[in-house]
Amino acid sequence: MLYESSYGIIPLRQHDGGWQVLLVQHQAGHWAFPKGHANKGETHQEAAERELEEETGLKVTSYLSNQTMIEKYMFRWAGDLISKRVTYFIAEVEGAIALQEKEIKSSRWLTLEGAEKKMSFREGKIICHQLKEILLKAES
Repeated sequence: MLYESSYGIIPLRQHDGGWQVLLVQHQAGHWAFPKGHANKGETHQEAAERELEEETGLKVTSYLSNQTMIEKYMFRWAGDLISKRVTYFIAEVEGAIALQEKEIKSSRWLTLEGAEKKMSFREGKIICHQLKEILLKAES
């Protein structure tokens, strides 16, 4: 089994008095948060910020929690079983969306409830559900 790590930002913005989260549709068709691998010498947070900007054109304005969210799953690639761990940072973002068309097919700003429904995989749905509670604590 191979082990792989990625890092991402859960991109949030205030809209109509509530939070919206950006989901991206990868070229393979699934909906998820932007994420990718760290380059040599990058911290996990730097990798997450770079991947966000490369894939969406957005930049982090502030982190909304010190808590990270972890997604774990397994998949097969070229005959190998891969155990993947993705660490997400929760952040408010700004900027105009400019998708990296080589990797990202589409994007959509959604309410947290809408994102939970749109998310392709169970692990992402769970993160959306947990995110609601984290944001409520951060606001109080």
